[in-house]
Amino acid sequence: MNLFGKTAALLIGTIIMFSQTSAISAQDKAERDYKECYVLMEPTTKTVIREKNSREPVHMGSFNKLMTVLLTAEAMDRGELTLDTEIAASENANSKQGAQIWLMPGEKSTVSEMLKGVIIGNANDAACVLAEKVGGTEEKFTELMNARAAELGMTDTVFTECTGYYNDDAQHTTAYDAALLLCELSVHDELTDIFVTRLEEIKDGKVQLVTSNPMGHRYKGSVGFKCGTGPSSGYFAAEGAHRDELSLVCAVLDCKEEDRALGLAAELLDIGFGGYTVKSLSIPEDMPEKIAVKNGCVREAVISVENLGSVLIAKGSEDNIKASVILPSYVYTPVKKGDKVGELRFYCGEKLLKTVELRAAENADKKSVLNVLSDVMKYIVEF
Repeated sequence: MNLFGKTAALLIGTIIMFSQTSAISAQDKAERDYKECYVLMEPTTKTVIREKNSREPVHMGSFNKLMTVLLTAEAMDRGELTLDTEIAASENANSKQGAQIWLMPGEKSTVSEMLKGVIIGNANDAACVLAEKVGGTEEKFTELMNARAAELGMTDTVFTECTGYYNDDAQHTTAYDAALLLCELSVHDELTDIFVTRLEEIKDGKVQLVTSNPMGHRYKGSVGFKCGTGPSSGYFAAEGAHRDELSLVCAVLDCKEEDRALGLAAELLDIGFGGYTVKSLSIPEDMPEKIAVKNGCVREAVISVENLGSVLIAKGSEDNIKASVILPSYVYTPVKKGDKVGELRFYCGEKLLKTVELRAAENADKKSVLNVLSDVMKYIVEF
């Protein structure tokens, strides 16, 4: 057999082997049970509206990339990057398989193009370029991913690399953790245009990107995000939308089919927008301005109230919100500025919606002999 024949045979054998491997992988995924985990959450209050199997760990697939996107956006917030910053692809990025935009070692592209490659095109090489720019190396960036997950309260999430394509069996999350990530991502308005783009060209028109997330440009009020799968994961849909002052995020994980994941996400968002609203809270009229102080240099201390924020509530129940002031008759000194002195509790019927701490707005020192003498001297001088 000549060299051409050997090469052709090797190529055909490789294709056959790849096809058989893909078929086995697809068969394994088709035969396993899918958990269909989901959470519908309001991002400001972190209120869960609907959930199912929300704390069940599952493989995350390319959902992984949304943490890569978040850390890149936060690096831009810190002024370390801009959308126009040019970054060069490494050998490591060039070696990435699966979805890619065919970056050559040393090739320079902007952060904007890399984000488009990741968000729209699901490109593994682009994700690696961003990871190495933000973290220095992919390994150090992975440490940042896990550290940020811990900060966000994603206690059942593990990242091992930046794409979701490799080592998928070792990476996992839950629908609840995924929703927490989406809440944080939803505040980055600078990414919305990319998230909801259906079709884009990068690299001077040499690469055309087509989104795999149809809800981004079809669902009313969408702020985007992502859908997809991974070598070991089911299909997921990570979606967010904003209508009439209400924002919602929805994480659907481990579905057998993509249409099922997208359908569930749309259904859940419809439930949220159809039945709920956000109500800003206000200080009740019977809220005291001061609290009595025992054994102090002053008789009263001013009370401060932290930002009340808002609550998620069923439509039509806005006027049923009641506030209860929980304060003792007095507090003992010493009292430091910022010390908790009581609570404001907001209810709808018997359901507790939110608790807000009441704090001292000033110091109240304990009365001592020196304090008494000082007061006497002041009185004598004034007299």
